[in-house]
Amino acid sequence: MNNLRQTGRIRNGEATKSRRNARYRLADVAELYWMQDMTVAAIGTKLGISRSTVSRLLAQARERNIIEFVINREEDSTQELRDRLRDLFHIHVTVSNTSDTADADIRRFLVGQDTARLLSRLARPNMTIGVAWGRTMESVSLHLTQQDAHGIQIVQLHGFGDSYLYGESYVTKVLNRFGESLNARVHLFPVPAIFDSEAAHNLMWQERSVRRILALRRTLDLTVASLGAPQGVTPSALFTPGVLQQSDIDELHNEHVVGNFASTFFRQDGSTGGISVNNRSTGMSRQELMRVPIRLFTVADPSKAKALRVALNAGFATHLVVDRATARQLLLMQHL
Repeated sequence: MNNLRQTGRIRNGEATKSRRNARYRLADVAELYWMQDMTVAAIGTKLGISRSTVSRLLAQARERNIIEFVINREEDSTQELRDRLRDLFHIHVTVSNTSDTADADIRRFLVGQDTARLLSRLARPNMTIGVAWGRTMESVSLHLTQQDAHGIQIVQLHGFGDSYLYGESYVTKVLNRFGESLNARVHLFPVPAIFDSEAAHNLMWQERSVRRILALRRTLDLTVASLGAPQGVTPSALFTPGVLQQSDIDELHNEHVVGNFASTFFRQDGSTGGISVNNRSTGMSRQELMRVPIRLFTVADPSKAKALRVALNAGFATHLVVDRATARQLLLMQHL
């Protein structure tokens, strides 16, 4: 029996390696054709394959999103916006190709799509990945595709906000989509986003099941989250009555809080200390976040530009996916 299991593991490993090599081959052919401007005939000669095989591989590269094309109809292209944001904040930036007339749903759709693609490139075997919840994160989860990965663990970054607003199984569905896409084990964090009292928070932090999640969170290789902000037509869930008490919302206003990442609130100078709500939050501390090597933020709402600007200036993110309108607003604010 043990020999059969070992043989099965070897075969699975060989199959995964074969799929990975096939993808690399498609990427090589795509790079030669679209990036190095080699002809089909020249690629065939270089790789020792027929022209018809080269054409077939190029078609597969497009079908599997190994090569992507962007048409810039607007005057300021996504590439220009990306380069300006990258030079300003020294991070990896993707600007989704949203039109000026795109509504919130379309922006969220396209940003979610681009975030899912980027995540598929960033994820590596045996990684531990922290995942937040929210409308933008739900969009990301809906665009994920099956990846040839193994040994990945998905950890819910923070407790859930309000089952009345979102439904009982909302977070579970979002996290499970990440798990299914990355062949990963999912670790849920079944606690409130914000406890009613600091005493309840501290007591729960002694529970063995909670300590296990906290231990996993300290080993994260990558986080993916959106930002919350109090502004806009639809303020983020944590800034509305239901998750927080009115006294909490008043405190956030008095503390000049401009946003939150995964249930941790920050001021306009990027600081998080001395905000009593954070003492009851299930989110990561600023120090914990900064220890994570890859910190991917995904934002699809211009009303979050102020919070995003603060977060980027504070160094919270290493990677950003953002829509065109938010990118423009961010640049405008940074140069005021």
